Amino acid sequence: MKRVVLVTGSSRGMGKAEIEEFASRGDDVIINYVHNQTMAEAVKQEVSAKYGVRALAIQADLSKEAAVRRLAATALQEFGRVDVLVNNAGIALYGKFEDKKLADWEKSMQVNLYAPFLLTQLLAPEMAKNKYGKIVNIATIDVMTTYNPESAEYDASKAALINLTKNSALQYQPDVNVNCVCPGWVATDMNKDLPQDLLDYQQAKTCKGRLAKPEEVAKLVAFLASDDAAFIDGEVIKIDGGYKLMN
Repeated sequence: MKRVVLVTGSSRGMGKAEIEEFASRGDDVIINYVHNQTMAEAVKQEVSAKYGVRALAIQADLSKEAAVRRLAATALQEFGRVDVLVNNAGIALYGKFEDKKLADWEKSMQVNLYAPFLLTQLLAPEMAKNKYGKIVNIATIDVMTTYNPESAEYDASKAALINLTKNSALQYQPDVNVNCVCPGWVATDMNKDLPQDLLDYQQAKTCKGRLAKPEEVAKLVAFLASDDAAFIDGEVIKIDGGYKLMN
């Protein structure tokens, strides 16, 4: 069955890898971006040409409720349905704990929690009507095995996303599967410019001695959104290369 897949924050990094993975499986894809239309259109053209699927790029700032609602409405208008939702977009605001402002917390919550909640609320009922739907939320191992006061608002929003995952799975049973993936450090464009000593330190804390590849995370996301994972629901799965087992 050709499905319609919406991945938020998918013009680059893990989101782009997820778009490519779903497209390679024959799914039509919706690419969401905030600022870089050029990158989003490039992803659209690439997957359309390579895999022969329909692709659409939709701009939406997920920190704005109206934009989130417009994203869902446009997706439904253009494709008639959304079969798979991947709440991939996220922001991390690092800084000294003592210097953090409530505005930082609100921004993190808007993108990392409120937007996934709203998209689930808007799209999951349609999935339930169709008796088919898959939702995968992207959190982080920061809320499971590591803690960092410098990213407290990010970690708190992602911990809440795990709770939302379980409540959503319960709310939209039995036809909509909702699961959560918690990646460790991933080799994305966002991380490549970090200090090399930090990257070396993080890589040394994994059993694999390296960062995850975006496509490795994408394959796990695609599996959880596949019919092979039909009996996996409300689960939280780490993909971190054995992070911290080396400590």
